[in-house]
Amino acid sequence: MSKKEEIISIATALFNQGSYNSVGVDKIILESKVAKMTFYKYFPSKEKLIESCLYQRKLDIQSAIESKLAGINEPLLRLQGIYNWYIDWIFSNQFNGCMFNKASLEILIMYSSVKKPIDEYRTWLSQLVQDVFGELKINKPVDIANFFIGILDGLTINALISKELFSPEDTWSYILKLIKFEEKMQTLNCC
Repeated sequence: MSKKEEIISIATALFNQGSYNSVGVDKIILESKVAKMTFYKYFPSKEKLIESCLYQRKLDIQSAIESKLAGINEPLLRLQGIYNWYIDWIFSNQFNGCMFNKASLEILIMYSSVKKPIDEYRTWLSQLVQDVFGELKINKPVDIANFFIGILDGLTINALISKELFSPEDTWSYILKLIKFEEKMQTLNCC
């Protein structure tokens, strides 16, 4: 791992554990065991570091979800795979909320360049879910994909408060009911 990658990895972990505002550059330099000059060679500002961390987090999530879905061809099982990846993450020891949501709330106004990796992550996730709903022959895959992602966001936020606020199994059963309802509505509307 290069020094730059090491700094990104350490900074990502620190931002994940704390917040973007509470973790300063000096702490990242100390934890990374690099000289200030080395740090600023790679990252001329905290904004550029955060942007790099979000891009790396996006790549890590994409890789993890794509790996989980590898070899799964049935669309409903693919959707459940996406859902289960989020549930596994929420109940992992590394869970401290969504770094993209956190960045949107904490620093987006101050560091406008972080909007790009946030948008890229959200676009990728939305397209992935839309494709699955398209395979399920849902008429308006964009609408139901946005609803599904809203459920994932809600679970992520609720889990920060208390993981006992929801049952993953019950939530998945509600998602299945929504899909069945959409399928039923399509049948009624087509005649």
